[in-house]
Amino acid sequence: MIFSANRFNLSNTNSTLPNMANTITGWFLNITFDVVERTLDGADWAETTVETINTRGVVQPPRDIDLKIFPEGTWAWEWLMIHCLPDVQLNTNQYIRYDGTLYKVMSKKNWEKYGYCRYMVLEAFKADQL
Repeated sequence: MIFSANRFNLSNTNSTLPNMANTITGWFLNITFDVVERTLDGADWAETTVETINTRGVVQPPRDIDLKIFPEGTWAWEWLMIHCLPDVQLNTNQYIRYDGTLYKVMSKKNWEKYGYCRYMVLEAFKADQL
């Protein structure tokens, strides 16, 4: 039987998110990226790989609605969302190399309670212009 939503009081709703850890990790694939340290060497950047991370996750472009909340002028830049296992511990302003391209970590959302972390990364040469 189907009930109309107006029959339910909002105060009776469950206020916690369901644990989607098994579902989310079921979608994950093997991904590898390098943590890179950048230093200014004269007029050029010197890049050194500090660590190679092998984990499971999903890399995808952000949704259009997500791009609209980013700083104006950066909407067309190369952004990626990385959903991965919580064993990956990156910080904002760190650099990573994924699929041959250098990215800067712009934000982190820790959803470890639900089995994953989400990182928003921006292609590094464009991120450095912010």
